[in-house]
Amino acid sequence: MSASPSHYHQLLGLYRNPFLRSSIIELEDPSSIFSKQWVDDILDSLAAEAMSGVASAFVALTGPPGSGRSLRLHLLKFSYTNAELDSIYQEISVVEGPDIIDNLLITSYELSRSITKALKKVLLGMPESLTDEELDQLKTSPAEAGRMIVKALDSIAPSALLLDDVHNMMYADERWSFFFFEMIREIVSVMPEGILVVMAMSDEAYEELDKRFPALTSRVHERIALPPLTDDEAISLISKRLSKFRAREPESPLDPLTEDVVLAANRVAEGNPARLLELLSKSLDVAVILGRSQVDMYVFDKVLDAEREIIEYVKKAPPKMRRELDLILRNFNGGPVGLEKVAIEAEVPISLAYSRLEALVVTGLLEKDRSGRYYVPKGALRARPKEREEEEEKREKVKRAKKERPTRRVTRSIIKLKRLKKGLWWP
Repeated sequence: MSASPSHYHQLLGLYRNPFLRSSIIELEDPSSIFSKQWVDDILDSLAAEAMSGVASAFVALTGPPGSGRSLRLHLLKFSYTNAELDSIYQEISVVEGPDIIDNLLITSYELSRSITKALKKVLLGMPESLTDEELDQLKTSPAEAGRMIVKALDSIAPSALLLDDVHNMMYADERWSFFFFEMIREIVSVMPEGILVVMAMSDEAYEELDKRFPALTSRVHERIALPPLTDDEAISLISKRLSKFRAREPESPLDPLTEDVVLAANRVAEGNPARLLELLSKSLDVAVILGRSQVDMYVFDKVLDAEREIIEYVKKAPPKMRRELDLILRNFNGGPVGLEKVAIEAEVPISLAYSRLEALVVTGLLEKDRSGRYYVPKGALRARPKEREEEEEKREKVKRAKKERPTRRVTRSIIKLKRLKKGLWWP
């Protein structure tokens, strides 16, 4: 549900909905819509030391989905670009492990300014990329692959290696998962000053990594766990977003939203930035549909009414299990859905997702079908989203049918009138 830009302009004084991801992608400077939290001072300090070449740093950036991990990596890349320094940003999706490792090796080598690479090009006429044979040789040893990446980063230092969604590597084949994390361990073990390495992942994934690869996590200089937004931070974030898309002079920094709406949305979102933006995005859309020029609590309550059943049902679960239950309801329409899909969406290890889902089954908040997939019991909510739409359509059809045909009483009156005209009557 999204209104046209002209409606936003006329009613709300905005060029478009500033809380949609698509609206932000076009911005050249991501820092213009970023609101700092206290932990960002730590990250900025470590990055500044690495960029000045006086130190190196290995940072684990952790937080739940939607907490702003990826945005911070993009901000770091933006800072390096502005300083005319090189950085490698690698998003790790749920794909085969060798593809990610290939990408890192190839990208590192292409950025490298090493003498060996220059000699290969000048004396041997070889291309400025790894041959298949060289790539295969590097993948025989995680230590050898790690040392090659360090040499490449050192040749362009100060430089940074920014690894996003590292938790997805835990779902890869065990062999390549081991290779990847051992390769990173080698990088951070031998990297010289002037290199920054940042891994971004979920909190649960970091705890699992600590169990499986303690030799890697023991080398982390700083684990930065992103906290929920405070009310002041939420107001700052929303104000910055709105300021980028204003079409007229505002009455307040939050205009056309009221402050109580932002605070209420932050409470419902439990301080999660992505969830906060989603709620306020829907609120803007509802305001436009209702023809209102301000997003007040009346509008926000309309948004909450549509989600109240899900919110109340999720609150029945223990806090640590709510993410999985919420995902099944929202992302998978209540299920049924398999264990691995839930784990990937929740960004948690499969073993942890299994224990949480099984606990939800014991409490009766979830059930399992014959194939072991999880779903919300039928009737647990009055109706699931699709079912509510179908019921609404049925109600509308009934209303239309009633309008189109006379009521029974009117029908009987017409028949009586016809009989009277014919001289007929009955009591």
